[in-house]
Amino acid sequence: MTTNGSVTDGEAGDGPAGGTRRGQRVTISDLARRLHISKASVSYALNGRAGVSEETRQRVLDLAEELGFHPNSAAVALSASRTRTIGIVIAREPTLISTEAFYMRTLVGIEQYLNEVDSSLLLRLTGEHGEDLDVLRRWSRQGRVDGFILFDELDHDPRIRLLNELGVPCVVVSSNAPDDTVGRLISSPEETVTLVLDHLVELGHENIAHISGPFTFIHERLRVQTLLDQAKAHGITVRHIEGSYRYDDGAELTRQLLTGPNPPTAIVLGNDLMAVAALRVAMDLGTAVPGEVSIVAWDDSPLCELARPGITAVDQKTMERGRAAADLLLRTITSETTLHEEAPAGELRHRESSGPAPA
Repeated sequence: MTTNGSVTDGEAGDGPAGGTRRGQRVTISDLARRLHISKASVSYALNGRAGVSEETRQRVLDLAEELGFHPNSAAVALSASRTRTIGIVIAREPTLISTEAFYMRTLVGIEQYLNEVDSSLLLRLTGEHGEDLDVLRRWSRQGRVDGFILFDELDHDPRIRLLNELGVPCVVVSSNAPDDTVGRLISSPEETVTLVLDHLVELGHENIAHISGPFTFIHERLRVQTLLDQAKAHGITVRHIEGSYRYDDGAELTRQLLTGPNPPTAIVLGNDLMAVAALRVAMDLGTAVPGEVSIVAWDDSPLCELARPGITAVDQKTMERGRAAADLLLRTITSETTLHEEAPAGELRHRESSGPAPA
């Protein structure tokens, strides 16, 4: 559960068991902490379920009313489901996930939201050869989860087809917008491409290279096509090379670009890890950043902030995306009609790694 209301009873320290500041969101965890009982007991009391005494139930209801706690409608409906658990199965190497800020920050946003609505996350990392389908099928048939959040949509995605056959709800993150019955958090490639390309064009760059993630993912192909179309409209050249999101790949491809004929004056990389690799290679080669080459990342992260020089990047609002995806899935599970929702808008974080094109 979560709340649409807020505390209006004054400063911290007011109330029966320590205060909550004015305007601060009240969650089921707050109620449990104030009453010195478990979150499960609070949930039982709020939902009228067995498992707590009438005295405890009344204490929970009284405090909820006092603090202006009002449950989210999707969370209330979800309380009648089997598990109050959602599943995420990611078919990527664990070593890559641990260094890829997009996944980690999105998962943090999802977990934060689920904690607020007294729900849980079941996460599994698998190999990249269909093992994820086995986990999706097994968890669905065992009734371990109420729905799934999916990353990195594929052509004719077998995960979506399987979950549709099993009748299990899902939400696809960073999706395009086909007219279907699958929950989708829509991300427009035009938005981020415009942010990056306009920035580089304003700095005078006309010879730009782009190292993308794998073309097996629909969002990467859409981004590249949009980038090439917008570059043509600007009358400039963008060279595209397919990468893998891995550090070593970003380093090797950057080295090829900077030591080859007609090196670019700007390189855009598919994630923060490859951008850090590109910066390191440029420094090793004695190529000044941004004096001789500007470096830009599609995904912002602490890596981009801590690098020297700091790396210009698109803040994809990944934690906010995670929260939005979890909320959309809960509403999809409870049969609300809205299946497609726009992802939070991104922002360009201009740092020292991008500057005017060399004369």
